[in-house]
Amino acid sequence: MNAICRHWGWAHVLTMALALDLSGPASAGPLELGPKSLPLKIAGVTVEIPASASLDVETQADGVHFSATANGNLQTIQENALAIVRRLPLPRDKCAKRGFSIAVDRIDEAKITPSGGTVTVELAGRVTAWACAKLLGISAKTKVASDWVKVSVPVAIVVVDPHQIGLRLAGTATVATGNELTAELTSKFAGDVDALFSAALGKILDARSARAKIPALPGLDVAIDSAAFVQDGTKLGVRAKGHGKMAAEALATLLASVVK
Repeated sequence: MNAICRHWGWAHVLTMALALDLSGPASAGPLELGPKSLPLKIAGVTVEIPASASLDVETQADGVHFSATANGNLQTIQENALAIVRRLPLPRDKCAKRGFSIAVDRIDEAKITPSGGTVTVELAGRVTAWACAKLLGISAKTKVASDWVKVSVPVAIVVVDPHQIGLRLAGTATVATGNELTAELTSKFAGDVDALFSAALGKILDARSARAKIPALPGLDVAIDSAAFVQDGTKLGVRAKGHGKMAAEALATLLASVVK
């Protein structure tokens, strides 16, 4: 339930602000950066995330201090919901355990929608319940029921530590069925989905490609203050805020990269 994704580092949400193109000349006000498209791999599916940021910079005796707000447009994740969900490790083993097991036969529909400060991952498809046992050392399985199901899973974004944000379940999975699965089997399936999503959230995001597009900035020290999903109608986004300090040469590297 509380598994945290530790692969979506601050470099992908706030430090990305330091790699974006300036939309205008530097001034006494905030630097408005972006948008710039960054590649992100989710469950093996690569999507492009448009990102932009606002950076307030102040030079002090010990270096360049800044506060920043970074915004990512996650609409491409929504558009690829079915491909992403089909790659998730849903229950597929007909006899994962003795007694009853429920295996996903196929996923026909999926969507990812904003819901306040969380997102809901919703999928629909067919599942089959199996009764599994060993008789005289021989594994035996019997089909109990096959049914249509719709599963909804709430997911939140959280600050893991000052340098990292991640994902976790924001509640328990809910399951709606046709009329074949019993209440007991439905509850069992929801529990299996909870466990597998908890584990999957720690592995499905791979930001290495995005980090590769961010130039090395010497002397950079960043801390995350907050991160949250944001909603624009049915469109999903993410917003992160933070502060930090960089050496003067880091600012020079930043300016050189954004004015090219």
